[in-house]
Amino acid sequence: MPSTVETYALVSPQAFSDRMNIHWTTSVPQGLGQCTSSALRTLWKIMGENFQQSIVEAAKGTKSPWRILQPPTGTGKTQGTCVYTAMQADLNRDLSETQRPVGILIVTRLREEADKLKETINRIAGSSVAAVDHSGNRATPEALRDSDALIITHEAFLNAKRGLKEHLREPWERRTQWRGGQRLLTIVDEALANVVDESHATTENLAFVIGHIPVAVRVALPEQVAVLEQMHRVVLNYVEIDGSSDNAMTLLWPDGGAPACVDFDPLRTAMSSLRYDRLVYSRDNPSDRTRLAARVDETLKVAQAALDQFAYYAKTGERHSINSAALGMPLDTPGPVVLDATASANFLWDLFEEHHIRPAVPSNARNYGNVTLHLARASGLGKHSMIERIGERWPRVQRAIEAELGPERSVFMCMHKDAEAVTKGYGARFKRFAVGHWGAVDGRNDWQECDAAVILGLPYRPQTWATNMFCALQGSQDDKWLRSPEWKQYTNVRKVMEDRQLAVSVIQAINRICCRRVIDAEGNCPAADIFIVLPQDKTGEAVLDAVRADMPGLNIVPWNFELDGPKVRQPRNGSSHARLISYMADVQPGMLSLSSVQHELHIGKSGLGKLRETLNNVEHETTKALGALGVQYIPGGGRGAKSYLLKKAA
Repeated sequence: MPSTVETYALVSPQAFSDRMNIHWTTSVPQGLGQCTSSALRTLWKIMGENFQQSIVEAAKGTKSPWRILQPPTGTGKTQGTCVYTAMQADLNRDLSETQRPVGILIVTRLREEADKLKETINRIAGSSVAAVDHSGNRATPEALRDSDALIITHEAFLNAKRGLKEHLREPWERRTQWRGGQRLLTIVDEALANVVDESHATTENLAFVIGHIPVAVRVALPEQVAVLEQMHRVVLNYVEIDGSSDNAMTLLWPDGGAPACVDFDPLRTAMSSLRYDRLVYSRDNPSDRTRLAARVDETLKVAQAALDQFAYYAKTGERHSINSAALGMPLDTPGPVVLDATASANFLWDLFEEHHIRPAVPSNARNYGNVTLHLARASGLGKHSMIERIGERWPRVQRAIEAELGPERSVFMCMHKDAEAVTKGYGARFKRFAVGHWGAVDGRNDWQECDAAVILGLPYRPQTWATNMFCALQGSQDDKWLRSPEWKQYTNVRKVMEDRQLAVSVIQAINRICCRRVIDAEGNCPAADIFIVLPQDKTGEAVLDAVRADMPGLNIVPWNFELDGPKVRQPRNGSSHARLISYMADVQPGMLSLSSVQHELHIGKSGLGKLRETLNNVEHETTKALGALGVQYIPGGGRGAKSYLLKKAA
């Protein structure tokens, strides 16, 4: 590596901003046909400056901080990556005798996005300068060596780092080395998913593996089997100590403090050949065999990670587990720049501390004044509650959005994956109705033509997620922290992390629709409606505050929608009203005189008068409860006329 960087062909930040402005405003299909502004041009120049500075630092051999840029959604971070890469390829092609080329590594979320980036870069450059390398489209050795830009997925990037940990450098080096030496710029499009490798094995899984180790394997690998059984006993000891305490956490051992050092790879190999379908179910079933073999192998991988790192015991609900975590990304990545539209809400970067910097970007590049967020409140928005109640909730959601939106609208709904089957076949009411689920919407453009979004349910994370994230970046923590997770100004940093991650997911989901597009120099977007249900607690307020901060100008209005229907207060136990409801729930359909009911329930004369007043009030909770049973009050038509209760057949 030379001592100076003057020999490298570097893209001018101003030239990049100018070229991006042309690309942004030129009519399709050559360009994007969008409106520009001084804020956008300034933002693009800042992008170019940070790309160049990262290249310079990598060329000097300086350990670069991760540069976290937050271009707001719809300001061209992905298109800017393509334009900059094409410009760099042009310079690489037209080098002078004293210049050296600059190679770029681009990391994006999905394989489909990687393919689109390649096509866009090559179209702008006018030649094949970019290649992709992922499981669906492997790059040839020649393409890896000669391509100015290599595009891989987040998963491939993280897997390459895991190869470094296991002393297998080839997956990493084949992506970071090219004909010009080391690639000097790494652009990560969107925050890395699964940036922390979480390891989690329940007592049930450990017992399952131990119980299926054949005698021959026990004889051949006694040390591995003994250590695995010891780990299981350690966790079981804490199960007995903690009893029924929920969300309990205890450090088992810190980094480097494991009770044994052993390689589980021989045991993994030996166990992989077992016929689990026959052992467990006494039948031949390749699907069961594959599933159970994966369960065994994953448990052994977790056991290995726990020994190599730190480990803690956790109880979540009725599950007892051993847990560990490690950072899944290489901190010495050459020239790293992350383009993260939700960086301000993403607590990951706070935990990075000295490993990152966050250059300022213009705050006035976007305005969401044309977007209205319709806000309702409810409880039971987590995965399990939504799945359990989706059958009764879905009809209410249908009626509510149909009342708000006309048939000319295009609607995107984000919900939990295991609940989305209820929407199958729905959508004829709207021009378009599409569904995405949590964990598979971030960064996608599939729904950008939709002008309405419905956010149904929230992707809560377990406490172990925040603990794993924190420990992977800050090191293993003691029991005091596990019980009371304080950090800097935060008295409960774990809760802050959970709320911030929830906000990141919600902001990502909202910005899948047309509000991601800029339509004028003020940064406005097309008119759009967002319907969301948030909890009426501090978490709901934290998410709302983050959405408001990330989407300046957003209009927030109440949404008169009750996810679980109107709240009906039940009469107190033992009251005449409660006895009446219970009585009418059990009687057969038909007509009963109010006097017979009075006699049956031993209601006095004054009590009967009050009951008549109640039954004449259709808003009273008792009348509503009877109505839910199919019971209607029919008052007498005149003095002395009898009044009745009519129970309709179900």
